[in-house]
Amino acid sequence: MTKRILIAITISLFILSCANDKNEEKVTDKIAISIDSTLVTDSSWGAITGKTDIQGLREIFGEANVVDERICGLECTDSIDVTKIYKETNKEFIIYWADSFYHKSINMIECYAEGAPYHTATGLKMGRSMQDILTENGKPINFLGFGWDYGGNIISYNKGKLDSSNIKFRLDLPGEVENQTLFGDTELSTTNPDFKEYFDKMLINRIYLFFNEQPYQ
Repeated sequence: MTKRILIAITISLFILSCANDKNEEKVTDKIAISIDSTLVTDSSWGAITGKTDIQGLREIFGEANVVDERICGLECTDSIDVTKIYKETNKEFIIYWADSFYHKSINMIECYAEGAPYHTATGLKMGRSMQDILTENGKPINFLGFGWDYGGNIISYNKGKLDSSNIKFRLDLPGEVENQTLFGDTELSTTNPDFKEYFDKMLINRIYLFFNEQPYQ
């Protein structure tokens, strides 16, 4: 009798062990497919897609972290109704709606928070340089001169790796700069040898993800 009881206990423990292994596999699978909330791709910003509405944002980030606000547009010629996520933190980014009244469809996401953690799959993020972008693109880059409302925006990747991406970058050139041809409302190119010494000093200070309208196309 005792021998039979021991055999039954052994079989029960074996079955329980197999069940635990399966549960652990399920948990591991869930962890493996979890979304990186800081990863920016051509079609998503973390868990956000172009079809995420205002209620979806509240479910993802919590209602307290989703704030509607009216801001000044470019050159302050008009006002724009936007939604800010994680306002006044280093994780802040802005939702620009295709339909600002209904908040049903996202046109663009913009981040300019210093030290923000958002990044592409290849590691382009706030603070990385023009040289990093050039290395990734593999072709020359055209950009607008610094020091004005549109300054530092990349406007062409010249059929490089990043040419068809929905992710766009704007750069800043902080500090003292002797070469004044880098400034003003003018289109510049990285093919100019006079600019090469500044490539490591031109730093990403804005990241954009466009779901609909693309600039400079």
